[in-house]
Amino acid sequence: MDLGVWMSSEVLAHKQGDEPGRVQVWNVGPLPDAFGCGNPPRCLFVAVRGQWRGFFVLNGQVLFNAQDSPRPYTLIFDPRTWTPITPQPAPPRTHGPGYTLDVPQLHGKRKARTKATNETETSLIAQGNETGRTR
Repeated sequence: MDLGVWMSSEVLAHKQGDEPGRVQVWNVGPLPDAFGCGNPPRCLFVAVRGQWRGFFVLNGQVLFNAQDSPRPYTLIFDPRTWTPITPQPAPPRTHGPGYTLDVPQLHGKRKARTKATNETETSLIAQGNETGRTR
């Protein structure tokens, strides 16, 4: 299973940073029972302006912080794993746990993209290109 979240293009650009050794995190509310017992989410899909834009590969660890009651779970990912996808409609943002399980179903191999591809995609999203296609 994978999770999907909504963020602004500015937040996505920040999460895509590629400083060596750096990781990024995303805090979410209570996770579904399916993620317990060694079955953490594999990918964190990202929607910007109502469209799925891509995903990060999660590192498999989920941290818990009891002091952050609205969003006690922290998902960890390497920003270099950002993989753009063909934009497609995302469900409306909800006020629930801060994520959705209604994410695109990908067929084939999931692989991280190069820094150049990531920069092109980030630039298109920041410019408001709704198709997100690169040349």
